[in-house]
Amino acid sequence: MNENGLNYIDLFAGAGGLSEGFIQSGYRPVAHVEMNGYAAKTLETRIAYY
Repeated sequence: MNENGLNYIDLFAGAGGLSEGFIQSGYRPVAHVEMNGYAAKTLETRIAYY
């Protein structure tokens, strides 16, 4: 992973597709905000992968 030293907050994160692109580009997530329980569980799975 290319670490560029930048962080981001993902508002209305959904299942995390946009976050996946940011992570692959070297950004580090600070927080994900999602109210749908199923999407939030998907985000937890994605975070565990990294």
